[in-house]
Amino acid sequence: MIVPSMTNLEVYNELVADLPKLKIRANTLMPKVVKGFRKERKFPAWQCYEYTHQESKNKYLLSFYAASVKNVEKPVVDYIGVTSDSAGRVIIKWETWLYRKDNTVDFIGTRAISYYCDHFFSRYRERVWPNVEMSANELVCRYFTRNKKVVPIKLNEDIQRRYKEYGEFAQYGMQVADGICFTNQGCEGDESTVGDRNGNFISAAWYYTIVSKNLLTDRQTDAISDGQIEYIKSHFFEPFKKALENEISKLPPQIRMRLPAFSNEQI
Repeated sequence: MIVPSMTNLEVYNELVADLPKLKIRANTLMPKVVKGFRKERKFPAWQCYEYTHQESKNKYLLSFYAASVKNVEKPVVDYIGVTSDSAGRVIIKWETWLYRKDNTVDFIGTRAISYYCDHFFSRYRERVWPNVEMSANELVCRYFTRNKKVVPIKLNEDIQRRYKEYGEFAQYGMQVADGICFTNQGCEGDESTVGDRNGNFISAAWYYTIVSKNLLTDRQTDAISDGQIEYIKSHFFEPFKKALENEISKLPPQIRMRLPAFSNEQI
């Protein structure tokens, strides 16, 4: 069972170990879920069920989502971990992120885990769904269904004036469809084991609040766009540029002279 004293890797391994039983439970619930979606008159639609793993005693939400009537027979299923700390309920998502080692262009799938506190979802309800009645569980399911695409953004004072007060790990925000999330992020373990099933490296993020798009000022919106471009350049463009320049340097001089210049403006 997940307890606060566990490392991020231990929590991740617990969740992964429970996944087969989660899938069995979801398949068992599917006829009931489909029957319920057939009665829906308004889409998108969600159904959410609580589940406690029999052996581990870990708690989960099983999320079922139908974007339209076409998806009623085969709704999207998602698995969401639930635990608690001294401040209340904590929602957990575990997944695989693309991780790039420094000074390389190689992206490797690595373990990643994200934690969302009660405060995060209180702000999500208040700022994104202020006039919509729904349970706390459906609110969580809606968030993960609507915000699957996540774009890291390097923070600055134009985006969040007091971000430095949240400590050294509050360097990045996460842009999602519903707004921008403010996070603490870090890594644990030996970086050289990235991609190794038996390695101990893991990325972790703690989501503490979200600001919806309609609450952002023009200055924040512009700064977020600049931060996104900066992140793309530093994590994708610059490594590729260095690798390309290295390969070009190996070519004969007469060929190198005929190649066009490669600059930051081309991104």
